[in-house]
Amino acid sequence: MSLKQVARLFTGVGVTGEFPPGSWWEGVDLVWPAPTAGHAGRHLGEVFDRVVAEMCGDAEVVGVNFSGGLDSLAVLAAVCRLVPARRVVAFTVDLAADDGASTAAAAGALVAGFGLPVDLVVVEPDGAGPVPPWSPLGPRFDALPHVNARVNAAAVEAGCGVLLSGNGADELLAAGSFAAAEVAARWGARGARRYLADLADTAAGWPGEVAAVAARMLPAGWSARAYWAANWPGLCRPTVSPVLASRHVEAALGWAAGWVRGQVADHARARRSWAQADRIDTFWPRGFCPAAGGVPEGSPFLHPDLVAAGLAVPVALRYDPRPAHAYHRIKPLVVGLFPGGLKDRLPVRKRYYATALSSAVAGPLAAPVCVEAGLLDAAAVASCDQADGGGGGVLARRGGGSRAPALALFSVRKLRASLLSG
Repeated sequence: MSLKQVARLFTGVGVTGEFPPGSWWEGVDLVWPAPTAGHAGRHLGEVFDRVVAEMCGDAEVVGVNFSGGLDSLAVLAAVCRLVPARRVVAFTVDLAADDGASTAAAAGALVAGFGLPVDLVVVEPDGAGPVPPWSPLGPRFDALPHVNARVNAAAVEAGCGVLLSGNGADELLAAGSFAAAEVAARWGARGARRYLADLADTAAGWPGEVAAVAARMLPAGWSARAYWAANWPGLCRPTVSPVLASRHVEAALGWAAGWVRGQVADHARARRSWAQADRIDTFWPRGFCPAAGGVPEGSPFLHPDLVAAGLAVPVALRYDPRPAHAYHRIKPLVVGLFPGGLKDRLPVRKRYYATALSSAVAGPLAAPVCVEAGLLDAAAVASCDQADGGGGGVLARRGGGSRAPALALFSVRKLRASLLSG
């Protein structure tokens, strides 16, 4: 293995982006072309239905990892519309959301309310169970891999030929930041005001929206650098986790700084607005995530055809000020995947699972193989606990010392869109 490449995961870039920074293997190159937008005007719903049918193929039993959220509900409903019909099994991990609500209860209510012809299987997140198989693709980037392995094992038991999820829908289709000017041009001043209110709690907030408008007057290079500072302030000066062995620190930091310069330069060359740049950075680059067990897995929102169609949608159309609920205003492209008669019964808010995810990884940190291989520093690992870090676990120094925010075990960006919360 190339420890130099693996060490890059322990930089702020590796943690926040959660993508493979190169090949994990000596003498092997990573060929990883970025997706491109398709032809504008392709109806997203038609592409979505066709992609779901293609991914299900001739499977007689189709499984859906169903969280009770909007994205996985869209997938589940589409599978139930397939012709010919097949047996559909929805697997729900019974995590407690941050508001205390039971995921299984919410999922059961939606299945009953929509009259979906599915078998609902509740998967308990705790206790001993299977682990994902080893993969040459390297570390997994999904939240709670052991829970996903348990879901896959349940899918094997149910005889599923494929296991689908709603993973990637937020990054591909949800409204992004810095689009106030585009929204105003499409929906007018009233629509822009509603957009600003709905996205006020994002990291940049309304000051970022004002800065995005002002930056249109700047040269492309200055605008790109200002965008990066506003959207990714933690990556302007790359950091490295204190658990990384000292011999890898300099090279890892050098790579991280070069990666940031490359991203900014690419936005400048393309003369992207801040909203267009955020659209790219939100979705790409992505990590690989092989199946967590014996049943093949996938998400329609990561299928190349739907990705191409989604990237072609103008940023202004990713927001719609007309729905009554902010959740639907921010995700009109996903709401549009449902038949008209179902839209009044859709979930009206997103559930988050920061507490459940953080508690699942809490406790002493042990990484004996990485220490023995010289990747991590033994003393630093021994002095750290995994603890909650405000939306994701971080490694915290024992004895009341400062936390190491550079090593978030789950970044907020991917946490929002993980298949357990989607």
